[in-house]
Amino acid sequence: RSAAFPERVHLQPCKACAMSLLPPVARKRRREGLRGHSGHLPHRSERTKVGSVLATALVAVGSLSALLLATGGGSSALPSRGFVGRAGSDARGIARPLASRALSRRGRTAASALATEVVAGAERSTAGLWGKLFDWVNSTGTDTSDFAVEVAPSDVAKGELGLVAKRDLEAGDILIWAPTSMLLSKGRAVERWPFAADLEDRVAIMMLLIYERCVLGESSEWATYWGGLPSFAGDVSGPSFLWEEDEWEWLAGSDGYPASIQMQNRVVDMWESVQPLMKERPEEFPPEAFTAENFFWAAGVVSSRAYGDDAEGSHLCIAPLVDFLNHKAGALQLTRFGNGIVAYAHKRYQKGDEVWVSYGGKNNAQILSQYGFVDEDNQEEAVFLRVGEHLKIAEPHAAAKAALLAELLGDGRPAEAGIFRLARRPREWQAQLIPAVRILALGAEDMPPATVRELVPTQAFKLEGAAWRLLAEAMESRDGEYPGTLQENRRQLDAGGLTGRQALGLRLRLSERELLLLSRAHCLEQAELVAEAQARLEGA
Repeated sequence: RSAAFPERVHLQPCKACAMSLLPPVARKRRREGLRGHSGHLPHRSERTKVGSVLATALVAVGSLSALLLATGGGSSALPSRGFVGRAGSDARGIARPLASRALSRRGRTAASALATEVVAGAERSTAGLWGKLFDWVNSTGTDTSDFAVEVAPSDVAKGELGLVAKRDLEAGDILIWAPTSMLLSKGRAVERWPFAADLEDRVAIMMLLIYERCVLGESSEWATYWGGLPSFAGDVSGPSFLWEEDEWEWLAGSDGYPASIQMQNRVVDMWESVQPLMKERPEEFPPEAFTAENFFWAAGVVSSRAYGDDAEGSHLCIAPLVDFLNHKAGALQLTRFGNGIVAYAHKRYQKGDEVWVSYGGKNNAQILSQYGFVDEDNQEEAVFLRVGEHLKIAEPHAAAKAALLAELLGDGRPAEAGIFRLARRPREWQAQLIPAVRILALGAEDMPPATVRELVPTQAFKLEGAAWRLLAEAMESRDGEYPGTLQENRRQLDAGGLTGRQALGLRLRLSERELLLLSRAHCLEQAELVAEAQARLEGA
């Protein structure tokens, strides 16, 4: 946190560093079949009144998308869907890719690459799926009288399923709930393996998923549920951290590109961390079931379907049936009670409408890298501007500018570490970004202030106008990182002929570029207003 401002300054990794992890030659060779995982950052759980509406603030978190993750330096944990708690506390920036390790470390793991066969299980289809799931839930003794939804295909992305209203609903009505006894959680893993208490929550759940589905199979108490899970092998596009490197090229220039790398590296770390345990206990972790393929499948399931209470993933769990709910900004987040997890309607729905929950205030880079879709009307969209790449520290007063930026960033970080979040709503970034560009716009005739606080109020016309123009130039520089022009990207998408993943990557780029276009127009408009005010004053 900055000493001068209580607002957070968001950090994001350098794309050049992220891209350097993927030499153009031998990218395919390096993959060796290992794919990665991430998630979304959860919110702190607290009991709320039934149907209470959450505020829609956004807290970007750090994953390179992981915008929503923990702080601007990257989180050791992978994110997950958020619960009711601090309103809109999900995205804080973008976590740094682990450049020191590079993707080549994946080559030190499974030599077999990803096998063509996917985790054993029934083909994912809506045909009869809801009836089977509903009968299964009833067999557990769960009261399903409040269930107001059923599973159906969703338009969020190719192959995705969602929940639709079985009847007309009012705001505050219960959509669906899952009792504690049905949750896939670390606690259930510890019941089976007491030593699992030493594992990260998400790793324990991943191991439990593999054991229940691939070892127990039809004898698992969750056997019916497996038919509703994706394989990520063509049935759905899946989180972008599971994509192939040639598919990542469609994310070029976007914040989702380095996010995918960082998340995949994180899963590789998890895979390596469980190797000693698996070797010591082959009877409990049969190697034919606990493969790299299945581990990364489980990582994708946890990333896209698990819920947690906070940035550390406390009380992380997968809630069967509830996890079919898709994300929409402005909807309610889940609420955890002592006996389970409940989803409420945030508005009136008509019979047949898809119903939604909120995973927290996430931008599209987060949504795609963690869930596998893009919200084309995402009110929480955001991109990042980096000091040194888009915001230059130049003479005159370069040393003073660096010192003032460091003061603005706080936490002892150098000015070169500055990464600023550019949100869809200017009020969300002006308090942090405008003082920064005022610093960088200081000219030879300007005296650098003793403290950055002096640059918080509106400055003299000349400096104020220069700051707005400098910010517009930074946005133009950021837009230059995408391949082709915005118009060319739009025509490419309209022309069709793309795979699901290619189209999603292009939609992410378009969403970010359109935000930059609108934001740049806003900056130029502000610069023009400053110039007009100056002219009026001089004329008077």
